This record gives sequence, C-alpha cells and structure tokens, in this order.
Amino acid sequence: MAISQVETPFGVLGIATSARGVVEVNLLGPVLDDDPSAADPEAQAVAEQAAQQFREYFAGQRREFALPLDCDIFTQDSFRARALTALRDVPYGQVVTYGELAEMTGSPRAARAAGSACATNPLGILIPCHRVVPASGGAGSFGSYAGGREMKRWLLELEGWQTVIL
Repeated sequence: MAISQVETPFGVLGIATSARGVVEVNLLGPVLDDDPSAADPEAQAVAEQAAQQFREYFAGQRREFALPLDCDIFTQDSFRARALTALRDVPYGQVVTYGELAEMTGSPRAARAAGSACATNPLGILIPCHRVVPASGGAGSFGSYAGGREMKRWLLELEGWQTVIL
C-alpha cells in the first residue's frame, strides 16, 4: 500500500494505492496509513502516477484518467457495482440523472439506489459521481456530493457544465 496527497482548491485529496491500482480516493483529506514507511515500491509508483494525473485534472489539463483501479467493488455482482461501472462511461463535461444512471444498469426504477451507490463511491472523481444530478433540475438543484456541494459545482464547471447555479 502507498499513499499520496494532492492539494486541490478544496484542501487535500488523499489517494491510496496498491501495486495493482488505486484503492481509494478520499475527497476530504489524506488517507490514513498505519505504516507509511512500509510502502511497496510498485504501489508508490502507482500513487505518484495518480497524484500527477489528479494535479493535471485540477489544472484543467486532463479529461480522462489512465489509472488502474484495485477496488473490490468491481468483483461484486450487485446494483452498486453495476451503477459505479456504468458511471465510468459518463463522459467528461456531461451529466446524467440518478434515474438515467439506474437505466444504464438495467434497473430503470432504481434512482434512489443509484444515489446510494454514488454516496458510497470509494473512488471519487475517478468514478465520476459528481456527474450525476437529480431529475428536478431546478436552479441550484444538482444534488449532494461526498466532497460537498461547492466541490461538486466546481468540478462540473471545471468540466464545462455551465448551468450550475447555487
């Protein structure tokens, strides 16, 4: 396991990696490691690559991440796994509603479950749950976000989505 951190407009973003890929992204601060001195060199290389790609993303220089993911969620056969997998197909600068995300999983009536899947996303930004908005679409109604509403608004605007109003 290795840990890296990236300064963002909202504070520190924490990234945990294994030699196989990114394990966790903490939008609200550093990822805690019991023994940071024991970092595997291969995991450290992935951590450095991830930190660089996040810096490029926050600078507006990267639209897609090219990082391996090492998260147990993708080995499960559950609605949550299907929703997070489907979410990876939502392009930079585009949004879908919770209902549309549910439809993408083959469960069109599961909008609330899609919201729950987003709320428990262990790989924020890499799996872009910030690109999911409520169907109500009223002014300022772009849903909640693990990193906070202001971060969600900022990420959507970074990606060129212009209709966000707080």
